[in-house]
Amino acid sequence: MSDVSPEAGMDRRKFLTVLGASGGGALALSGCSTSQVEKLVPYLVQSEDQIPGVATWYASTCTECAAGCGVHVRTREGRAVKLEGNPEHPVNLGRLCSRGQASLQGLYNPGRIKAPMARGADGQFAEITWDDAISRLAGKLTAAGGKVAVLSGAGRGTFTELLAEWTGALGGRLVRWEPFDHEPLRAANRQVFGLDQLPAHDFAAAKYILSFGADFLETWLSPTENQRGFAEAHGFAGGDVAKFVHIGPRQDLTGLNADEWVAVRPGTEAVVALAIANVVAAQSGAGAALAGALGKYTPAMAAQETGIPAERIERIAREFAAAQPGLAVAGGVGAQHAGATELCAAVNLLNYAAGNVGRTVRFGADLAAGDGYRGLVQLATAIDGGQVSVLLVHDANPVYALPKATGFADKLKRVPFKVAVSPFLDETAAMCDLLLPPHHALERWDDAVPRAGVRSLMQPVMEPVFNTRAAGDILLAVAKQAGGALAGFDAPTWEAHLRGRWQALAAERKEADAEGFWHAALQRGGVFDEPPPPTEVALAPTAAQVSYTRPAFEGDGAYVFAAYPHGTLHDGRGANKPWLLEVADPVTKITWHSWVELGPAAARALDVRNGEILRLTSPHGTLEAPAYIHPGLHPDVVAMPIGFGHTEYGAFAQGRGVNALDLLGAPAGDFIAYLSTRVTVEKTGTYRKLATIEGVPRQLGRGIAEAMPLAAAKQGHTLAEAYLEEGHGAHEVNTPLEVEALKGWSETQFQMTRTGDYARDLPQWGMAIDLARCTGCQACVTACYAENNIPTVGEHEILKGREMTWIRIERYWEESEAADAPPSARFVPMLCQHCANAPCEPVCPVYAAYHTADGLNGQVYNRCVGTRYCANNCPYKVRYFNWYKYNEIAWPEPLQLQLNPDVTVRARGVMEKCTFCIQRIRGAQNQARLEDRPIRDGEFTTACAQACPSDAIVFGAVNDPGSRVAAIKQDPRGYRVLEELNTRPAITYLAKVLHPVEA
Repeated sequence: MSDVSPEAGMDRRKFLTVLGASGGGALALSGCSTSQVEKLVPYLVQSEDQIPGVATWYASTCTECAAGCGVHVRTREGRAVKLEGNPEHPVNLGRLCSRGQASLQGLYNPGRIKAPMARGADGQFAEITWDDAISRLAGKLTAAGGKVAVLSGAGRGTFTELLAEWTGALGGRLVRWEPFDHEPLRAANRQVFGLDQLPAHDFAAAKYILSFGADFLETWLSPTENQRGFAEAHGFAGGDVAKFVHIGPRQDLTGLNADEWVAVRPGTEAVVALAIANVVAAQSGAGAALAGALGKYTPAMAAQETGIPAERIERIAREFAAAQPGLAVAGGVGAQHAGATELCAAVNLLNYAAGNVGRTVRFGADLAAGDGYRGLVQLATAIDGGQVSVLLVHDANPVYALPKATGFADKLKRVPFKVAVSPFLDETAAMCDLLLPPHHALERWDDAVPRAGVRSLMQPVMEPVFNTRAAGDILLAVAKQAGGALAGFDAPTWEAHLRGRWQALAAERKEADAEGFWHAALQRGGVFDEPPPPTEVALAPTAAQVSYTRPAFEGDGAYVFAAYPHGTLHDGRGANKPWLLEVADPVTKITWHSWVELGPAAARALDVRNGEILRLTSPHGTLEAPAYIHPGLHPDVVAMPIGFGHTEYGAFAQGRGVNALDLLGAPAGDFIAYLSTRVTVEKTGTYRKLATIEGVPRQLGRGIAEAMPLAAAKQGHTLAEAYLEEGHGAHEVNTPLEVEALKGWSETQFQMTRTGDYARDLPQWGMAIDLARCTGCQACVTACYAENNIPTVGEHEILKGREMTWIRIERYWEESEAADAPPSARFVPMLCQHCANAPCEPVCPVYAAYHTADGLNGQVYNRCVGTRYCANNCPYKVRYFNWYKYNEIAWPEPLQLQLNPDVTVRARGVMEKCTFCIQRIRGAQNQARLEDRPIRDGEFTTACAQACPSDAIVFGAVNDPGSRVAAIKQDPRGYRVLEELNTRPAITYLAKVLHPVEA
């Protein structure tokens, strides 16, 4: 099959006409769609019909977490340059989070192991050949006599099946381990329903959402899918909005999106869930079946344990019972304490009592999971017993991701021969004897089965960057070399083995054409069946044993320590990707380093201010980090993100911050309790400036991130009408005579521009951003970095306020009217507003800033001389100056291969800012001209809108009455930021809709 579809009516004259208009590179730039996924296999020798400058698209699967989202990979001249979500994939439906976008920086990461390496007599690693590496491993396996173990972080799929069979043939043991494996949730499902599986959760169908510490917008189960559903339920579409209540000791990004935060004492969430379930069961008629389990857990009893008034608990219970269907979730890593299984079991009973099981909680989806921490314990026991002579660690880093107190690193030293099949020299690989670097997910054939009915494919989108091999090929080569018990693994290549499995799958599905089935699956990104119907569930006999145990924490410190997963670094695997380090934490807006969070009350008690270095001491260790005062934190808690503090893992990650896990003890049960110890907090007397991109943390009455009550939104009120209804009069900026004069002046100015191209009937590009759907996740920010070649400047430059991000997510704290209530947060994406009356344009002495005929605020890079007058005159502060040669330092070899060839890489002394992805606009225009048709609404969009999991950003031609963006701009909630300045922005924001605390 050819790389691109032949375009009807394209002759040489027409091609050169378009080429001369804006360059051949723009021809390829259309929105990511299934019709563009034409290339089925990568080219090793360029095909005759490959057109330089035209993108080739591949369908593949993201492996950055266990969710298994589908992706489309855009390649140019044989290299991957951008990842988009696959619109046909049922998990993410075309959207992609920051971690998925940053997979590209894993592919081109300079810290990758570039060839097989073995530890020499001097203790240092040296490169060896693949033949030598395979021979060494085969020899060790033959001599091991069945004392073989494999620790793998790979998800469910054909490779894991092969690995299990391969390990079994050797008489060894396989442990599948993911750091955040949701063990308490699975244990609770076994106890309450007798099902050892993870269910799917339908957030979109929920009318009321209760989260007991589950960070479902960040790392819990399937975040991109969760966010899409949450936006459907919690976003405003003219009717009711699902209310969201967050119950937990800390407000993470998920908690900041809640309508109400219940700040319980750490570890007491389960008693709140049981008390709510008690009230709900009495109202729903399920009280008789649950009386034995729930009878003693009254709101009054819960109030004594948590410090939350009983009336508030009962009110939430009544609201939850009345909203049908509702959804309660638990099991977040950041709130995972010793009683986490009790909490998840209590939430199971709550969902059962409310009638949510089978509606918003659907068993039968069979989300993928590993063996949990228990599997690691069994492996450690085998090592202690001398039962492991050869250990192969694949795609896992337990030395970093486990608390030091577990002693796993010491146990690893006792294994005579250790092999790391790892792309990076991480902490675990650094302790091994043989390093076998595997292909990146974008370089190999593979598949993934993240849930029932979904079997996703991966295919190599380019030739390998380094001298690596697919992990499946490594297993097969070792089997061929070792023979014996492994002689049956005789597939010539891993690709052949995978295709054989898919041929068997075609036969199972009774497909008449196995080859056609394979090609269709490659083009689509996999095989996606309808979700299976929910499994009928009933209470297991052990459900009556659900209980609550009063929390107890190690140590005698004054504060409970909470280690929580970083929103983009996840469990630490993202710490070697500069995009994820520079894209600020959505809650604190801190980049590049660790921090310690304290609540305002604790900060006052300790006399601590932002940036002061604090020393935290637990029974297991001591750490130092700068303070950040977080208003969304229980007074008894201090918190720190997981993901920093690597001692290996490449130059970007190594030595950056501290590892919060070092303060935790060894788990006493089947999972790691990330909230398990007390710490003492001391001031060290030193200070460092926080590397934050936060500006002024409050709006100061400027109306940047507007909001209105749900009742006003349902009545179709404008912001001004909503303010008047609340008793807040409009703020008169100008007198009526001044307003009339401005109107006349503005109209005259507009008419004077109607000359030349500006008089033509051209699209006027604009954007709408719905703050009722935006969660502040920052997928749009990472997508903009990837699409527009934005350099990461590093911590040193961030400290000087020199970040280069074209779109930033502002987080503003809003004081509550109640005296004792914590402030709430509002998020607003801020980018160039492409003002029709732009203040930046008239002050540029060289006309580098100008207005295009189709409504864009343009920036001519090779005309800019760097006066920075435009940035000084911009009220939105969205123009960024290249102070140094960031273009030479931001992409060390081979990271520069990620650069988008359709976007200029800016040099020192140049001002830059959002262009509305002009390369995509011009590409779509040129394609439409070649096909003699107008541009269709939605056939392309900007990178930020493409990535947004919440569908909060919509782009298009605002003067097209049939366009989606034009319709949204008519919404009564619409407003323009700082519109009183008469800048006439092209971006309309829709005000956030506030759910009343009491329904």
